[in-house]
Amino acid sequence: MNLIGEHTDYNGGFVLPLAVDRVSAFAGRTREDQTVRLWSTHFKAYAQFSLEGLPETFDEQRANLPGWARYVLGVAAELTRSDIALKGFDAVVSGDVPLGGGMSSSAALEIASAEAYALFSDHAFSIGEKDATLTPIETAGLCQRAEQIASGLMCGILDQAASCLGQPRKAVLLDCRSLDYRYLPFEDPDVSVVVIDTGVRRELATSAYNERRQQCEEATQRLRDLIVQVEPENEQARSIKELRDVSPEQFERFKAQLPAVLQKRAGYVIAENERVLQVVKLLEEGKIEEAGKILWIGHAGLRDEYEVSCNELDALVDIAHEVPGVLGARMMGGGFGGCTINLVRNEAVDALRQAVEQQYPERAGREASIDICRAAAGPGHVVLN
Repeated sequence: MNLIGEHTDYNGGFVLPLAVDRVSAFAGRTREDQTVRLWSTHFKAYAQFSLEGLPETFDEQRANLPGWARYVLGVAAELTRSDIALKGFDAVVSGDVPLGGGMSSSAALEIASAEAYALFSDHAFSIGEKDATLTPIETAGLCQRAEQIASGLMCGILDQAASCLGQPRKAVLLDCRSLDYRYLPFEDPDVSVVVIDTGVRRELATSAYNERRQQCEEATQRLRDLIVQVEPENEQARSIKELRDVSPEQFERFKAQLPAVLQKRAGYVIAENERVLQVVKLLEEGKIEEAGKILWIGHAGLRDEYEVSCNELDALVDIAHEVPGVLGARMMGGGFGGCTINLVRNEAVDALRQAVEQQYPERAGREASIDICRAAAGPGHVVLN
């Protein structure tokens, strides 16, 4: 899950995610051929594909697979593109990450797939920091590309990196351009992370996600041209590649010359990058209550400027805002449905639960599910003889 920094990853910005105690898991055994056979306990569905001829055969095989299996195939295609020899396997795929809830279920499946290929291919490669074939960040980048080819969604690296880099009781500050990262303490015995699921599912590839990315690219180009026109000797302006490179001061000076929709999109991203750094400073100082306040502001930006929220997400944030002891809340993930993340004092969790159970059905016409999550470790495996 992402504490703060939504839609900044594909703009070269900063994100502040944490891996949580929910999993996508494979249980299976190695085959001696190039066939992968899978059974999904969630979808009650079977899938089979071949590792032979990848990545060239990806498109052909993809067309005959259910959506969830395309991610597993996509990871295989990217691993073989990296000259890693894979073996087939039989496995059951299961897990408890909410699907389509903004909690990175596809990234969890991709990282689990990479770990499964490493294990079932007799350790043809390994994932880790020291003496490993792939570092966690390289694995995240590989799985990001797998998602893009499997889904058509031009996602950033946030979700995959969070799944790979997770550590117990830690959040990760990730620079999505340099891919440098560092860990921050994220543990307060008096505060819980509460995830509330709207029950609304979204399909990002057919939503406005890719459109937002295109708008950000157009805004970047227009702002660079405007700044260079006024300041032709400004080398920093000439090197602007992404919205991350535009300072808040530059944006304020030139934003009126952008079309209204681009002004909103760029304004949100530039401000959200600043919010990430503000939350980092507050966490380092142990001021989690002050950090919570920034979540409210982030949600308002996602709702009003980036326009990726929905009535159900707004309802949950509004309900949370009226419960004493809720330090902050916002929508989480790509938007248009999914979950909210809430920082809540422990003594207020029951009050928040009751408020949601009483008010949300009336406001949204559906029920919401509520869960408490904790920062947890990244991928791993267990071998059973």
